[in-house]
Amino acid sequence: MLHEPSAEGYNGRMQMLKLAFVTSAFNEALNLYELHRRCRAVYGRLLNELNNQYSLEFRMVIADNHSTDSTLEVLRSIMEHDPGVIVLANQINYGPEASAAHALTYACDCDLVITLCSDLQDPPELSEGMVMMLMSDPNSDAVLAVKQQSAGGPLLRLARRGYYRAMGMSSRLRYLPSGFHGFGCYRNPVIIDTLHYWNDSGMSLRMCIVNASHASRTLSYQQAERMHGHSSYIGRGYILEALRALLSSDAAASRMAVTIGIGGMLMAMLVAVVLLINYLGGNSQYQGGVPTVMGLVLASLGIQMLMFAVVSRQIEGLRMTGNRSRVRARLLKKSDDA
Repeated sequence: MLHEPSAEGYNGRMQMLKLAFVTSAFNEALNLYELHRRCRAVYGRLLNELNNQYSLEFRMVIADNHSTDSTLEVLRSIMEHDPGVIVLANQINYGPEASAAHALTYACDCDLVITLCSDLQDPPELSEGMVMMLMSDPNSDAVLAVKQQSAGGPLLRLARRGYYRAMGMSSRLRYLPSGFHGFGCYRNPVIIDTLHYWNDSGMSLRMCIVNASHASRTLSYQQAERMHGHSSYIGRGYILEALRALLSSDAAASRMAVTIGIGGMLMAMLVAVVLLINYLGGNSQYQGGVPTVMGLVLASLGIQMLMFAVVSRQIEGLRMTGNRSRVRARLLKKSDDA
């Protein structure tokens, strides 16, 4: 865990602070050299700012999500020249979230962890300010980077805002900052809890992070345009990923069930009141006994809706104990053949 700032340890030496940058890459060969250079530059500036308090250690974990271009070769080259870089070669494309979550396991011993996309749309330079925000406030455990304006056209930005709002409503905490997609800086306990949530639930990675952050701060930024490569989600991929994330949210099913249940009960009560008013007013042509039968049917419907809501919430609680498929990746070493 990250302790409060102290100039020196008990043995007269500065306290070691481990800082890790974690990302996942898919066909990002044209971006990775620049990403590594900029992350190293941030580390260099932090080293100068914290040199009177901490001995800073650099780590960068990059998971290649079974790219079809020269991404793995580029990562191998970066790793050969920088001993602080750890490269994971996934056996298949597990998707950006599963790949990033697995990469986090190689940084769970670090004091501060920065997660960002490898496409350079998340400016690595912002992480310098995030680290200093956490260092100046020992009561905060995370800094969440929130896109003030994302890249893309007006319709895409509008769709994203609606998506983030829906994601927030489908979380148990009912709070997922609009524009937050995982970019941020986190203390070690947040990473540990995030991995627990990821392994024990069906939540998306960003929701795991938000649920694991108990005293977070936010930092607004404007997302840069992608310069090289293509997004992992193309065309219908955006829609499918959005639906998957919403339906796998920690409270989506239970809240949907409760909404349907309450809606069904209210509808049954409304129809019952209308029928009763018509019957008492003499406007109905029902024969004897028909209103009673219809009332019983409506009451049964209301009870069924209530039972549906309660049982669905219980099932939701059981679903939180599920396990995910294991990510299989090879840890690259310098002795590996190209």
